[in-house]
Amino acid sequence: MTTILFAVSCLSLVIWLVLLFGRGGFWRSRPAAPLPLVEPAAGWPSACAVVPARNEADAIGEAVASLLQQNYGGDFHVIVIDDHSTDGTAEAARAAALALHCPEKLTVISAKPLPAGWSGKVWAQSQGIEAVRTLGLDADYLLLTDADIGHPPDALAQLVVRAQAEKRDLVSLMVRLRCDSFWEKALIPAFVFFFAKLYPFAW
Repeated sequence: MTTILFAVSCLSLVIWLVLLFGRGGFWRSRPAAPLPLVEPAAGWPSACAVVPARNEADAIGEAVASLLQQNYGGDFHVIVIDDHSTDGTAEAARAAALALHCPEKLTVISAKPLPAGWSGKVWAQSQGIEAVRTLGLDADYLLLTDADIGHPPDALAQLVVRAQAEKRDLVSLMVRLRCDSFWEKALIPAFVFFFAKLYPFAW
């Protein structure tokens, strides 16, 4: 019995050591510091946001407005893919662009029927990416985002600057998750902790 307890204790110690020193320091992750927004030597590259949306009428207006108000020096267009919404999502997106007097910067397309083997969100994203080509936007960068995310004014510029400064093909940000109810406050921090444990941000 003593041998078994000793073995279990050693195994537990090894597991803790691996978590502390072998998982990219996931438990002490911090937001990356913003980079200086210096215009690239070749100018700001063109970009296009692709936003799949299904029954997001309550949130899509804020999301679209935050994208259309990006402080970005290059060409930037927003494509919303209305994925068979029944609550006026498309109309809410268009209304947000009209309120900002820039409807020409927004394109809303209706999603085609879901083919076998596809998930809805990824299918909508693929149609948005194809629309970038068919509309002749020729974007250097694609911003794949959701219909319920509000972006700070420098979000796109920060992503582009980091991608170019660090020579990256993909730059990903995690949103600040809103915790209002008791259960959100109890569960969401734990979700982020275990997500970082599975996929350490430093890696």
